[in-house]
Amino acid sequence: MSNAHILDLLHELRLTGFREELDHQLQNPQYSDMPFTDRILRMLQAETERRYRNKLERLIKAAQFKYLASPDEIRYQNGRNLDKAEILALLKCDWIVRKQNLILSGASGTGKTWLACALGMSAAHHEHTVRYVRAGRLAEEIMYARLDGTISKLRTKLSRLDLLIIDDFALSPMARQELTDLFEIIEDRSAKSPTIMIAQRAPQEWYDYISDPLLADAFMDRIRSRAHFLQLEGKSMR
Repeated sequence: MSNAHILDLLHELRLTGFREELDHQLQNPQYSDMPFTDRILRMLQAETERRYRNKLERLIKAAQFKYLASPDEIRYQNGRNLDKAEILALLKCDWIVRKQNLILSGASGTGKTWLACALGMSAAHHEHTVRYVRAGRLAEEIMYARLDGTISKLRTKLSRLDLLIIDDFALSPMARQELTDLFEIIEDRSAKSPTIMIAQRAPQEWYDYISDPLLADAFMDRIRSRAHFLQLEGKSMR
């Protein structure tokens, strides 16, 4: 069997990384002295890396991040109230596996959304499914899903995400139905998958925002259970 035939078969099998590495080895004589098993290992590694890159690209695209924030660019300067050791621990994503929530609060411009997106990017690199969405946009999605009868499908889709990031919570008034729908999503994810909530208001202010005491207690019980709390401070970074 010719080398060209082998390369064609690898192309048909969509083993692009394997094929490219084999082609590279065939064009470089120094590989002829390498043990056969080592050459196979390099080709398998190339294919594995290609599949990981493709999966990562799909995960990042599906996440719809507001910022493609790199965890390496997180700023820990004085005044932000960011503990580097704590953030580095969060970037390992063990908290996602343990199904712990994260609440990010602080004034506008302190970098809450950017930090959440950086944590989301780290989650994607650990091959977790992620979705970023603003609370207002999520309320719209739910409303339209109710109108066309796909609300159950949407809730199931959101509940299956490894990480859901909800930004701008409590930024503007929400109708009781919208808050109830949001609670149902949090309830579906409770004890199964973690959620990041981002808000300018501190968590203790959410009770007044929700206004309904029973709904507020239920909502806060679900979201604050097993949660990490980060309150960003300092001047606007915009």
